[in-house]
Amino acid sequence: MKRHGYIGFLLCCTFLIFFSENAKAQLQQLPVPHENSSNRTPQLRVQQENLTLPFWDDFSSGNLDTAKWENSGTRVSRSVAINAITQGGLILDGSDERGAPYSTRMREQGLGDQLTSLPFDLSGLSEEQISTLYLSFYFQAGGKAEFPDGDDFLEVHLLDTLGNWQMVWEMPGGDLTQREVFTQAFIQIPEAFAHDNFRFRFQNRGRLSGPFDAWIVDYIFLNTGRNPANTHFPDRALTKLPSSPMGRYVAVPYFEYQNHTELYSGIIASQFHNLDNRFRAMEYTVQLRNAETGGIIQNINSDTPFNPVPLSRERRDFISNPFEELETDLTEGVDLEAVIYLTTGDNYLINQVIGQDTAFHTQVDFRVNDTIRQIIPLRDYFAYDNNSIDYAAGINQRAGMLAVRFEMEEEAYVNGVSINFTNFVQIGSPVEILVWTSLDQEPIYARERTIPQKESLREISYFDLDTLLHVQGEFYVGYRQFTNDFIHVGLDKTNDSGEVIFYNVTGAWAQNQIVEGSLLIRPHLTQQGPEETIDVPLETKLRAYPNPVTERLILEGATGDVMVYDSFGRQIQINITESDSGKVLDFIGKQKGVYLIRTYINQKPTSVRILVK
Repeated sequence: MKRHGYIGFLLCCTFLIFFSENAKAQLQQLPVPHENSSNRTPQLRVQQENLTLPFWDDFSSGNLDTAKWENSGTRVSRSVAINAITQGGLILDGSDERGAPYSTRMREQGLGDQLTSLPFDLSGLSEEQISTLYLSFYFQAGGKAEFPDGDDFLEVHLLDTLGNWQMVWEMPGGDLTQREVFTQAFIQIPEAFAHDNFRFRFQNRGRLSGPFDAWIVDYIFLNTGRNPANTHFPDRALTKLPSSPMGRYVAVPYFEYQNHTELYSGIIASQFHNLDNRFRAMEYTVQLRNAETGGIIQNINSDTPFNPVPLSRERRDFISNPFEELETDLTEGVDLEAVIYLTTGDNYLINQVIGQDTAFHTQVDFRVNDTIRQIIPLRDYFAYDNNSIDYAAGINQRAGMLAVRFEMEEEAYVNGVSINFTNFVQIGSPVEILVWTSLDQEPIYARERTIPQKESLREISYFDLDTLLHVQGEFYVGYRQFTNDFIHVGLDKTNDSGEVIFYNVTGAWAQNQIVEGSLLIRPHLTQQGPEETIDVPLETKLRAYPNPVTERLILEGATGDVMVYDSFGRQIQINITESDSGKVLDFIGKQKGVYLIRTYINQKPTSVRILVK
């Protein structure tokens, strides 16, 4: 298995023991390792040119730009901020890039995350330029994360000529009225710091025992020619991921959608923010596309003007027209992509205008936050989450159970469960996969399994139930654990479906009122019921071995055409050769995980799931 930076974070072992000893049995929000994370000690930089003014970053790409920043523990999220400035924000808290706490002492306070700019050479600035050199940014205390107390601080430091960091700004937490508010800060850069190795740094001081005392930073801008009264930007931005037109779900089984389009052909909502100090006529377009091909399925809105015209500094929620019933063939499902983009007249930041010619600062492109996308799977599963893993959640009670409620109109069969277990230390740990039709009754399915290996944080683990479980209306899927440690399950903050989460740590079920978000737990369903038993000669029965597969799989028996699908339901191309007893499928170089193989025996369809290790 490949070792990405966070896979071997052994400090999480201590973290699990620590929480088990210091928290009573309950459902609790937990940290996750950061995607593409590195060690706590910043890596040596490859020699490169200095950054130049103006400098701007709004994190709207969803990733940290390593050409601008040196990171120690921070991460970018599109779903944790409340009333975001644009569609991404930087989070600083008390857990490092591996998801481990900086300290295992419950109340220890100290330095948490840090984000440091790469160097600038400011030695050539004139006195007049230095006098108008300001760093500005927006910050929010807590948002959807844990709120910082009065003795927790967000700080800004500057690097002096001797290589020492000097604090020039700080903000304490504690004011709960500011939890949903972004405040803009302006810092004038003193002349003594305008040297040839200028750098600035954001950091937080607070509780170091986990993802606590969080701050969100956004829309960082550094330039000359500024003053604290000039707080606006010629920028219009989208601030929210498109909502799902499937109502409370982000993903719906294709057969459920086809049979009940009236319930799921809804609207798509988002929000814009005018950061300028003047009104601006704007238009918006909403499209449904095929996520795999990029082809447009529907133009739901095309250059629809906002009415009334957006005012200066206005933030406004808006919705699309209802989308029409899909004409796409959903025999095997499809991944839709909701795309929203604004037509605003935004451009690069203007440098100067001479006559009819305009020069731009091309490193500041205000158009990058005018488009936003969201995947909407119509496959074989329900999901409340959109596969964004902001935190984890779990319980810490041996024999405790965690369940998520789902509801569907169609009669169907549960044939699998997917769960994103986010703690790589817990790979190989046993859990019991459970399915209920009612939490007042015993589960209709219970089977002990182990948490499988995975190579990335987003990789979700699929558990084949080896049977078909009839459901209609409400049903529940989840697990039972065999440890007093927290079992970490991915938690998405984009949508809050906390009311459908239930846990049992005392012998009685309780509805979640603690954790906000959506757990990455999904039921897989089919409408194809149990097949009638037919008397098939042994020599024509399908055998698939070895399973799990490491390199090649043998399909033994009379097989017709063979189709292979990955865990997302996408058909993949694979090398298939003939053998004396059937076919040989070559999985060398393919992604590890669960695959579905479909073929025919005596002109009757059959399928088998296999695991590639």
